[in-house]
Amino acid sequence: MSAHTDPYARTEEATHVTPSTEFDDERKTKVKAQLDEVLDPCSCMSDHPISILDLGLVESIAVDGRDVEVTLLLTSQRCTYFLDINDEVRERVESLDEVDGCEVHQDTSGQIWTNDRMSTEEREARRQRFHDQMDAAGVTPYAERSD
Repeated sequence: MSAHTDPYARTEEATHVTPSTEFDDERKTKVKAQLDEVLDPCSCMSDHPISILDLGLVESIAVDGRDVEVTLLLTSQRCTYFLDINDEVRERVESLDEVDGCEVHQDTSGQIWTNDRMSTEEREARRQRFHDQMDAAGVTPYAERSD
C-alpha cells in the first residue's frame, strides 16, 4: 500500500441504503428519512448515537402498493435488540400517510456487516473518538516496532 492510499476509502459502490442513496420513488425517500431517525441501541449506550442508516444496517427498502418491507443487515446475527429496532422501524414507517403496513426482516444471506458500511462521516467520527480517547489516556493503540 502506498503512503498516499487511504485505507478507509471505499473502493466499491455501496449495495445497501446509505444516507446519500437517492430513490425515484417518493415513498422510498420518505421511508429512508424515517429510518434515519431510528437510532442503533448499542450506539446509544456508548453516548454516541448513530442512526441505523448511518451505521449501514439498512440493506433494502421495498414498496409494494401501500406496503413496505425493510431488510436490515445487523452487526451481529445474534443482535438482542432486533425486536426493539423492528418495533421502532414499523412505528415510524407506518406513521407515513402513504403506508398501510411495514414488515422488517433480518438479512440471512450470510453477508457480514463491516464498518465500511457506515457513512463516511460516522466512520471518521468514530475513528477520531478512538484517537481522542487514546490520547486522553496517554496510550498508543499500536505496538511500536523495534529495530
